[in-house]
Amino acid sequence: VKKLLLHDEHGRPYALSGIALDITHGLRLEAAILASEARLRLAQSVANIGVFDWDFLAQQGVWSPELEQIWGLPIGGYDGTAEAWRRLVHPEDLATALAGSQRSVQDPTTASEFEYRIIRPDGTVRWIYAKAKTLCDANGRAIRMVGVNLDITARKEAQLGLERFTQELEALVEDRTRDLVQSQERLRALTRELNLAEQRERKRLATELHDHLQQLLVVGKLTIGQGKQSARGVPACEAVLKNVDEILSDALTYSRTLVAELCPPVLRDHGLTASLTWLAEYMNTKHGHTVTVCVPEDQGLDLPEDQRVLLFQSVRELLINSAKYAGTGQATLTMERRVGQLRITVKDEGKGFDMTVAAAAEALSDEMSSKFGLYSIQERMRALGGSLEIHSAPDQGTSASLVLPLTERVADQGAPISDAPLTDRRSPPDPVSVDPFTIRVLLVDDHAMIRQGLRTMLETYQDIHVIGEAANGEEAIMLAHTLHPDVVLMDINMPKLNGIEATAMIKGDLPHMVIVGLSVNADRGHRDAMIQAGAATLLTKEAPVEELYHAIHTAVNARFNRKSAMR
Repeated sequence: VKKLLLHDEHGRPYALSGIALDITHGLRLEAAILASEARLRLAQSVANIGVFDWDFLAQQGVWSPELEQIWGLPIGGYDGTAEAWRRLVHPEDLATALAGSQRSVQDPTTASEFEYRIIRPDGTVRWIYAKAKTLCDANGRAIRMVGVNLDITARKEAQLGLERFTQELEALVEDRTRDLVQSQERLRALTRELNLAEQRERKRLATELHDHLQQLLVVGKLTIGQGKQSARGVPACEAVLKNVDEILSDALTYSRTLVAELCPPVLRDHGLTASLTWLAEYMNTKHGHTVTVCVPEDQGLDLPEDQRVLLFQSVRELLINSAKYAGTGQATLTMERRVGQLRITVKDEGKGFDMTVAAAAEALSDEMSSKFGLYSIQERMRALGGSLEIHSAPDQGTSASLVLPLTERVADQGAPISDAPLTDRRSPPDPVSVDPFTIRVLLVDDHAMIRQGLRTMLETYQDIHVIGEAANGEEAIMLAHTLHPDVVLMDINMPKLNGIEATAMIKGDLPHMVIVGLSVNADRGHRDAMIQAGAATLLTKEAPVEELYHAIHTAVNARFNRKSAMR
């Protein structure tokens, strides 16, 4: 209601005028708005959501009490300036916060979302989730920015904790994997050493039997012969001496058989090819097992003694298995030399076995592999860098192949494996005789078994020629200057001088030499360090040989292209 009192010219009131409006609807709307605002404030308080409103024209801002509380300010503690906001933003995240706000201004049609840290006045650090939207006038000019802030510290800490846990778990898995790989390498090295120790002991015993016992038996028989002459005409003495002579003959025959089983002289004196022919005769005599030998007389083999002995032992065990379980009394022994490898196959047409069942049984226990002696043969071949391939089926026979990668013969292949640099045993290659399309490689690793495995794998390729080996960084530098290889395969973790330092020194003196790093732990840190030192790349030691071969060729081709571009 609005009233107006009317006066005459003498100032006397003479009438009352007024209007009355029904404002019920307006009051209801006002009450609804107030109630809505109250609910909004309650929701903001309960959800701990802070609201801000920034006026671009006035360069002033307004924060809700909840927002001030989130930022650690007392009610009314925000002075409305941009500088007050900047002071509380974490210095490392200020650029992120400004960039998020700028995105809202650049694209007013969508809200910008971003996260950053703040430092409260009491020094505590909190994580903030911000969502901002810019409002523009009719001309498209930004006039206001409104938005909300949420304290996401708890969620962020949980997220960061999960990330740390994941990283720690990955590091633990990596450590365990590395330990497992190293354990496998050590196991294979120990297996090889155990086999070699067994063969050395066999050879020692055979030598003792040959050089001492057999000589004594021969002397005994000669003495008996002399006794027979003296006892001629004395039947009783002749009978006794005859019995003793037969006993000595049996002992001599047994000792010869034992020497042949321990360390066949034919293997030592005439090589693997002749020893396999002898082995076929031995199997026929000893086990009644007829073995057909398909071995070319001239294989051109010049294997190290340890490889000859271990291959012979494995073939003998396979033939004995055939004699025991095939049930045919016959087998075929084949040896063939293919490109880069030697393959020896023992095959029979006997009972065979189900390989699926055998594999399942082997997964549960070693009974199956132990029954046929396959486990020891497998480990023996792995230690040599080779493999055992078996194909069998019930009533369809069994085929077992020993596959050995062939490497070039070094000056003293019979020497025991050691960690000495290969320059002690190998002369630098003649540059005139080297194929210009052959990549000459230097192997650097402190594990002799790894070097031998790498050599075995790489030399299966016709265009790869391993010209030397080094056991540490110092030897690598020396051989790099002496042999001038095209590519150096460099381990990282080595005694005396690690691979990263050796790489940097080699590249400093020989910048055109290609270096490819190898490591069990080829993480980003090691890869960056090796590349910074001058390596072309870094591969895991467990990388397939095809990948290593491709990396070598890629690096060599890149070097060639750089040289061509400089001409």
